Amino acid sequence: MQINFQSVIDLSYQIDEISPRELPIDPVRIYDTATLEKDGYFESRVDLSGHCATHIDAPCLMYTDGFTVADIPKDKLTGNAVLIDLSDLKKPTDAVTAEDIKAWMSANEDIPSDSIVFMRTGMDKYAYQDSFNRKWIGFSEDAAELLVQKGVKLIGTDACSIDSMAGHPPQHDGLPPAHLVFLGAGVPQVEDLCNLSLLPTRFFAVVAPMKLARSSGAPTRVFAFV
Repeated sequence: MQINFQSVIDLSYQIDEISPRELPIDPVRIYDTATLEKDGYFESRVDLSGHCATHIDAPCLMYTDGFTVADIPKDKLTGNAVLIDLSDLKKPTDAVTAEDIKAWMSANEDIPSDSIVFMRTGMDKYAYQDSFNRKWIGFSEDAAELLVQKGVKLIGTDACSIDSMAGHPPQHDGLPPAHLVFLGAGVPQVEDLCNLSLLPTRFFAVVAPMKLARSSGAPTRVFAFV
């Protein structure tokens, strides 16, 4: 396969003590274990959840028989991608519904099967504010079901959760339905993306999580080739 592109855009947040994260995930802790002055070399240790900053969720997050991060099929992590930009239509606490997706496809062409799909909600402008992980925009259950029916192979968002607030604990009595739909269909999901405003509607994406064994999530570097 030959990819024609003019630039590479990093869609990932830096991992540090103030990285965006969903509650109740603890903040990152980075500390030195060796220094040039004392030891002659520099080394640090990082203590973080696999679900902090830009990260991927694997199906084992919700399903006992779901694959882990290390077992995500590599063909799901690269490929042609589609940006669904609803940042001018939605505000924090809104849900993106199946009707929203259908209206977007009517205006922007269909979503091909086997696509990586990123949703731009505009939540990244609140990334370092308290409201980022308290009032966000996410998919409703029927929107997730529609995208699974379209055959998407990976889903991503610039919000702290793929789910809308209406379906998310503690607002919802149960597990988040969009998580269940996507992960139940074997569709990994990336949360806390950034720089989606720099993307065209169609591009090529590379999603590169740490290859963590026995983990439901991992910090992830995401690149768009445009």
